[in-house]
Amino acid sequence: MLSVRWLFFRKRLGPLPGGYIKQLLSRVEGWLSYHEALYLYALAAAGPAEGKIVEIGSWKGKSTVILAKGSKQGRREEVYAIDPHKGGPDQEAHGHKDVDSEMEFRNNVRQEQVADQVRPMVMRSDEAATGWSGPVRLLWIDGDHSYEAVRQDFLLWEPFVAPGGVIAFHDTYAWEGPRRVVEEMVLVSRKFAVIGLVDSITAVKKLSGAEPLVLLRSYCLLFARYLYKLGRRHVLPGDLRKLSKAVMKWLSSVG
Repeated sequence: MLSVRWLFFRKRLGPLPGGYIKQLLSRVEGWLSYHEALYLYALAAAGPAEGKIVEIGSWKGKSTVILAKGSKQGRREEVYAIDPHKGGPDQEAHGHKDVDSEMEFRNNVRQEQVADQVRPMVMRSDEAATGWSGPVRLLWIDGDHSYEAVRQDFLLWEPFVAPGGVIAFHDTYAWEGPRRVVEEMVLVSRKFAVIGLVDSITAVKKLSGAEPLVLLRSYCLLFARYLYKLGRRHVLPGDLRKLSKAVMKWLSSVG
């Protein structure tokens, strides 16, 4: 469990590389919190199901390296990093216009010593999906944040996710696109159960059958998420928002 200081990982994988991750977050440009990075590392290292890891939206490689480090530590699958590396509206909103991030991405992957664990796919996610075959056990959606783009990424890639596999969305509170897709297409579906709410990440497991404990945890997480959203809107006291966030961390796991 994430909330009990990663006891599971200490037993299976040794201490989590918290110091390294903090340094990486400052070295490689991008948008990922410390707890989000730890959670992605955990999903890559010991998440459920079998198949490839697919990342939609790499930018300069921050989450790519985290996923590759975790997967490498767990002696698991390669990371397929999908990004045309030409920027877009999300990057322009942060002052990055007319960019080409491919060279910096490749340099970061090489310098962090995970080039053997990463397969760059320099193209749009719809182009990558056209030629894709084989199961995906972890799908990380963090590309274009417009509603249409997130919806397309989900619809194109969800069929490849193996039963028991995980889909993790980034920026599911402040950004309308990821938030709407999660609320309108994922949380209402009986195909998925929420397994993790870590900062802005919403992670769901693709159900392979009746999993009562997973569903119970999902309902508890959804209730905590509802309280957290009310706290963000200042409908409820700030202390309740902090409490609901603590509950979400306590309940979040890698599957």
